[in-house]
Amino acid sequence: MNRHADNPEARVGSEEVGTSGQNDPPMGAREPTGRPREASGQAAAQITDSSREAAESGDQPYAVWSSERAFVLSTAAAGVGLGNLWRFPTLVGENGGGVFLFAYAIAVVFVAIPFATLELAVGRSAHGSVISSFKRMGPGFFLFGWLTVLLTLLIDSYYFVISGWTLGFAVGATFGPPPDFDSFISDYNSLWYLLALGVMVATILAFGLSGIERIAHLLMPVLLVLILGLALIALATGDSGKALTFLFAPETARLNDPGLWRAAFGQAFFSMTIGQGYLITYGSYLPARINVARSVVAIAALNSGVAILAGLAIFPLVFAAGSDPAAGPQLAFVTLPEAFESIGIGSQLDAVFFWLLFLAALSSCIGGAKVVTAALREQWSGMKSATATLLGIGLIVTVGIPSALSYAEPGWTLGGNPVLDVFNRVLGSNGTIILALGTALILGWRFSGPHLARQFGLRGPAAAVLNVLVRGAPIALMVILGAEAVTR
Repeated sequence: MNRHADNPEARVGSEEVGTSGQNDPPMGAREPTGRPREASGQAAAQITDSSREAAESGDQPYAVWSSERAFVLSTAAAGVGLGNLWRFPTLVGENGGGVFLFAYAIAVVFVAIPFATLELAVGRSAHGSVISSFKRMGPGFFLFGWLTVLLTLLIDSYYFVISGWTLGFAVGATFGPPPDFDSFISDYNSLWYLLALGVMVATILAFGLSGIERIAHLLMPVLLVLILGLALIALATGDSGKALTFLFAPETARLNDPGLWRAAFGQAFFSMTIGQGYLITYGSYLPARINVARSVVAIAALNSGVAILAGLAIFPLVFAAGSDPAAGPQLAFVTLPEAFESIGIGSQLDAVFFWLLFLAALSSCIGGAKVVTAALREQWSGMKSATATLLGIGLIVTVGIPSALSYAEPGWTLGGNPVLDVFNRVLGSNGTIILALGTALILGWRFSGPHLARQFGLRGPAAAVLNVLVRGAPIALMVILGAEAVTR
């Protein structure tokens, strides 16, 4: 009988580990289980949401990623999404270009990468959903796990709606000019495309972990080729000089603006999916042979690379057309198509751009839905994988209906504002940051210094710096947020 689960020092975040960490297994060691793991994600496609307890009792074997490459591509695909192709250029335009890019780079390197590594390590150690992973940290923490799943479900609900817009615009641009944005969202198009997207995501998740791997192996290379091609075309035909200056010549005087740092860290958390359950869920399928820190660096490089390429694909055309780079959320759906048209390449690039947006959005929808369906199946052990998938997607789509009907009849609102706008402001911006900070505080203080260092393979002064950074960064960010709230 396996005794690993009975060892108190093996529990994630237990007092023993949080104090000493001396008995943690070394990096690369294969932890014992009551039943051998499956050899690949494909082999365990039908068994995708098993917890440590279920595996040790012999009820379910572990499902694992087939390779480090499959894991990196799948996790990067979950984070790329609209966060990098739609939200990132919007925030760059609204926050001064290069100075935002500089602040974002600091946020990714010194905060997002360490905490992404911690979340993946927690998921791998617990081998379960977000809820069970937090439950293993100590009494009461499972409530934070439930909160994370609930918030992810609510974010998914309006994110699916916006992703449906990209599908609608891609279809429209393929057979003619892109639809008028106001006319598109004021009709029932948002609802129909929400339902269509729900069916697509459910179909992919029905194939289990192998379905996620296969779609990631297809999507990520296509995304990279399309975004690189668009960037080269934009630099060749647009105002590349002005765009490059805007993106890479930061106005350092703005570095003392708390709002800039809030936006930069919020985007870093959003694009790296910190605090949203993606990393813990995907980490639960990590075999011990995979180097977590190396994988996270690769994921961050892919995400940030796509974000920068998105800026290079958008801003040369925006400046060439004389448009406002700070156009806000309509930058992708209104400003950029107008820029394409103004320089005479609209018919060629409209469809390519919107299919690129849709593919990116679809990849993130898959990751967000997986957080919900994994939690459902694990918490109700008798639930089959197909049932959990249908129930999870059904909940996301149902909760998303008010957002889909925010601009169409009956025009649902909250406090006089469209439901989608309220969800995006309260959940997508503020809620994501607060939940990410909560996750960072819990993980940073529940792990011992030696345990943290072991995840990165660090020793000596570097390990000490990491320990201070991981524990101090969330507190520093809370101070920044407080300062911004006071100065508003």
